[in-house]
Amino acid sequence: MTVEELLSKMRAVFTPEQVEVLTEFIKFLDKLVKATDFMEVKEAIIRLENSIESLRDVVRELAQNQRKVDESILELKEVQKVTEQRVAELAEAQRRTEESVRELHEAQKVTEQKIAELTEAQKRNEEELKEYRKITEQKFAELAESQREMQQAIKELTEAQRRNEESIKELREAQRITEQKMAELTEAQKQTQQSIKELSEAQRKTEEELREYRKITEQKFAELSEESKKTQRIFQEFMESQRELNRKLGGIDQTMGYMLENEAYRNLPGYLERKFGIKVHTRIIRKEVNGKEINLLAEGERNGERVLIVGEAKSRLAIGPERAKDIFEELEDKIRAVLEEYKEYTEENVVPVIVTHFASKGFLEEASKQGYIVIQSFEW
Repeated sequence: MTVEELLSKMRAVFTPEQVEVLTEFIKFLDKLVKATDFMEVKEAIIRLENSIESLRDVVRELAQNQRKVDESILELKEVQKVTEQRVAELAEAQRRTEESVRELHEAQKVTEQKIAELTEAQKRNEEELKEYRKITEQKFAELAESQREMQQAIKELTEAQRRNEESIKELREAQRITEQKMAELTEAQKQTQQSIKELSEAQRKTEEELREYRKITEQKFAELSEESKKTQRIFQEFMESQRELNRKLGGIDQTMGYMLENEAYRNLPGYLERKFGIKVHTRIIRKEVNGKEINLLAEGERNGERVLIVGEAKSRLAIGPERAKDIFEELEDKIRAVLEEYKEYTEENVVPVIVTHFASKGFLEEASKQGYIVIQSFEW
């Protein structure tokens, strides 16, 4: 094999740099090798070819390994890209985490500030609650006082009601023709008693709610206020019923008064003449004089002197000195009104007369002291 053939084979296997080195080496050997050493060189070349073949196998293995290395490098590059991407993501996540930490730190500061504010607000709330409890207790005390005043008013109304019942009983005995109106009065009395019963029930509920105050102050205070309103409504209804009752009693009393007056118109002239020597010259009339309603008004004569009879009719006069004084003052007002119109008469010429179905002993004595003639219907 010539040098050129050998170089040709080396070029097929080795890289240009390796071929160049081997070429120089062969040339160097060619200069050194002598004819006598040719056989040794040939053997060396054979060994070299064998070595080259072995080297070729190694180179192929190296090339294969190089390809694997290149593939691994490519894979490493991809992994590196993924790693770098992940590192970038981690860096971004770290940045966001640090940002979140800063925000959390700021939020912590805000939270601590709010906690401080809430603590201060809690202190204020406790102070306000303490003040509110004080005001609430005061309001309950006022409500209790109002309740006591209401109970006192109900007691007084009950006493007035009892007196009304006594008056109704006496009116029934005195006049049978008022039975129809008394039936209405009885119905009104039933309604009044029902209202009192409802008022008592409302009062009981109010007391129960007061005992529950410690548990739920706000709620019970509202309920108590509502019950108080209900109690006031019932009390107003009771008062309205009482006024209606008084109105009906007034109507009955007025009816009885008119009936008494009508009896007096018929019987008074004869009785005055028999008992007091007073002759009645004119018909006894009911008349309004100067804004005053005069129940009994007539002209007459006593002991040859002209007199003016001015009278008042009251169905019942079982009253004490104070109430009697009011009756006398009322009659005196009417006498003064009459004298303003009947100017020919003086106070000395006026005969003051009071007619009634019944008068108590005390009233009769007081009237006699004042110079009034009191005539009870059974006397004529």
